[in-house]
Amino acid sequence: MSRTDAAARPRRRPPRSRALTLWGLGYVLVGVAVTAAGAWPVYESSRAIAVAAVGGLAGIGLGVLVRARRLGPVLGGVAVVSSYLVLAVPLAVPSGLRSAPAFLAGLCDAVLGVVVGWKQILTLAPPLGEYQAVLVPLLVVSLFGAFVATLLALHPGRRAAAAVVVVAAMGVFGTAFGVSAPSPALILGPVTIPAPRELTLGAVLFIASLAWLVGRSRLQRAAALRAVAARGVARRGTPIWPAVRRRLLAGSLVVAALAAGALVAPAAADWSERSVLRDAVDPMVVVREQPSPLASYRSWFAGDRLDETVLSIEGDVGAIDRIRLVTLDRYDGQDFHVSPDARFSRLPRTSAPGQDRAELTITIGDAYRGIWTPVPGELIVAPTFSGPRADALADGFHIDDGGDSAITIAEAPEGGRGLAPGDRYTVLAAAAGGDRDDLSTAQGGPSLLDAEAYSELVDWAQLQEQPRTGAGYLELIDRLRSRGYLSHALLDDAAAAGWIAALGSEGYSFAASYAGHSSARVEEVFAALRRQEAKVGSDAPPEMLVSAVGDDEQFAAAAALLARYWGLESRVVMGARLGTTDEVPGIASCTETCTGASMSAWVEVRAPGAEWVAVDVTPQFAVLPSTITEGEQLPQHPTVPEQPRSEALDPPQAQNDAQADAAPLDQRDPPLLGGFLPALRAIAIGLLALLLLALPLLTLLVAKVVRRRARRTAGDAEIRLVGAWEDLVDLYVDHGVAMPGGGTRVQRAQSSGRPAAEELARLVDAGVFSPHPPADTDASAAWAIVDRERSDIGRGDRRWRRLRTRLRMRSLLERIRPRRTPALSIRSRLLDTLTVAGARRQEEDA
Repeated sequence: MSRTDAAARPRRRPPRSRALTLWGLGYVLVGVAVTAAGAWPVYESSRAIAVAAVGGLAGIGLGVLVRARRLGPVLGGVAVVSSYLVLAVPLAVPSGLRSAPAFLAGLCDAVLGVVVGWKQILTLAPPLGEYQAVLVPLLVVSLFGAFVATLLALHPGRRAAAAVVVVAAMGVFGTAFGVSAPSPALILGPVTIPAPRELTLGAVLFIASLAWLVGRSRLQRAAALRAVAARGVARRGTPIWPAVRRRLLAGSLVVAALAAGALVAPAAADWSERSVLRDAVDPMVVVREQPSPLASYRSWFAGDRLDETVLSIEGDVGAIDRIRLVTLDRYDGQDFHVSPDARFSRLPRTSAPGQDRAELTITIGDAYRGIWTPVPGELIVAPTFSGPRADALADGFHIDDGGDSAITIAEAPEGGRGLAPGDRYTVLAAAAGGDRDDLSTAQGGPSLLDAEAYSELVDWAQLQEQPRTGAGYLELIDRLRSRGYLSHALLDDAAAAGWIAALGSEGYSFAASYAGHSSARVEEVFAALRRQEAKVGSDAPPEMLVSAVGDDEQFAAAAALLARYWGLESRVVMGARLGTTDEVPGIASCTETCTGASMSAWVEVRAPGAEWVAVDVTPQFAVLPSTITEGEQLPQHPTVPEQPRSEALDPPQAQNDAQADAAPLDQRDPPLLGGFLPALRAIAIGLLALLLLALPLLTLLVAKVVRRRARRTAGDAEIRLVGAWEDLVDLYVDHGVAMPGGGTRVQRAQSSGRPAAEELARLVDAGVFSPHPPADTDASAAWAIVDRERSDIGRGDRRWRRLRTRLRMRSLLERIRPRRTPALSIRSRLLDTLTVAGARRQEEDA
């Protein structure tokens, strides 16, 4: 066969290349599998697994093609981007396959999803399913990540190690974009494993990366040895002990790292709450700008809003008993508002109607504008908006993590944000919560309220002598409502004429009441009830105990605080009651049209771990408050006139809402240490993390210091003398000063070009090969030369360069690196030198 034929014949790839290729591709496949497993809790959809698998395999195939054909970065980038555009719609945006316009819209979502898709998955409540284009980020991670990881893993040089970083970034996608709560702890007998899913994925990534790096190094070494043997180059065997020592050291480090992680992870999990990217993307900024809806409750009954339409309802109205506007669960002593810890996110549309679900269509009327979205019961899926603002409203729709309050933060036509008259949407909901029977069997617990701040509430509740159970709480609410009197205004003026006239047909007489639901206003309600009961006695007729005046705003706040004193969880809800609920005098129910007169507030109460139960708190208006002078003889047969006529009772000027600004007399400042504990804990965690990161560097510094101290403090002066030379050699190695390993000390010192090295070499040779042992002064002089050289060699360098030189591992690695000749330890070399010197002294003495 001619040379031309041999050149034309394709060159076979050596087995080494195929082994390295398969080994690298296997590692990237493991990374793709970990990515799919980590993303499952985010999506919980089989399509997500398909997206990760197909995207990962496509990225691996493209990486192999680019590496095999040696395509440049431009052609490689064009190939992977083109593949993404081809796969995006069928895989990540399946809704785009319905029609040609839908395909173009899906392709647009795929392109925009590369930039905005990450925020979309963070503002949706998982599991995401296949909602809109939420699968686009997963496709980007699997396709582009596998492509880059394959290119790096197949690189023949040192760049291949960077594939570990890419694979690790792919693996943490599901954890970073997942939920804040980790997977439930796994209990195996007496052992509790926290976050087993996250711990398993992390361990798999760590072990796979370590195995790939070690295996790749061994394959490259084996291939190099085979190449040397194939060329007929003789090689001498290397001692086995350094290799065994390296493997034992590496294995010990791996075992120590895994053990430390297993021991530290449970403790670290309790130091602070887990935080993910999802927690940082929140529309709470818009929510915090809104005033408390409960504070403006009386505006529904002022002017023309009383008869204006708030919303219209169509559909299965009989299946839902209440329309919820907003749920308020945090009380700060002034207002009930949405908890700042709440997190609003999007709600995917991935469900279908069922037997226990109702579909309603809601149209916003002229009386309502705002971000709070009226929804019935518990939402199953996101609403379907219609009209010209449908897309904007759908994009701006969010629901809190408990599913209790919904908002729409889209910009309104007339300024501001939220819903506007004419907006229309269809919702799929299920009736939520239990009934009074469920609450009556609940058991109360320790007070959740500061008793010192609400002394009137506590005193009145204790006067009722009711058990701390759900039934006892419901009895307190019945007494609270029957002993209160309904009033929506302070003055009988034109603004209040509408609701006064509406209730006047049912025998209502006006009584004045202040607005607000601050702690002072709530305490005023309970103070009036307590004083009246103290005057007439607890066994007086019910109509003689009527004394507190207010409306749903005050009585809802009072009932919620009363539940917390009873050891029950509570929250205030604003909305409207539909026709399926029990009739509440004073607040009209609505069926198809809800007006301002239908707006109400109630409380929802539950025992810990139970369902929320709605409790109405609207006070009665059939019996006017009674003014009783202390010591007055009560009539034996009190009567209630058919058309009561009484003077309006103005609350004392001192008992107004301005008392809310006054701090309780016995209020104590929190301990000084309590304010510093969170900061101290954060600082301690940060310092511990920095210490763990700096531990390898500190270990290196300590090892060098211990080595130098051992050489300098040896018991024999000759050993200290030789140790000075060895320390100088290590100093030159770390600073990059060339000093060949062969030859005598003087020859090596002369080749370095450093006068101090030659001086020390002659001093050491004179002491070692002298017929008499060296003195302590010789060892001290040798170490003085080393100290002077250490100062001179680093002079002029910047502080950062000097630190980097101290942290170099060259001098340590040189001591354990295999050499052509059998490697001897420092102690063995030193003993050999001393043996030769001793033999010469014996000959001269003889």
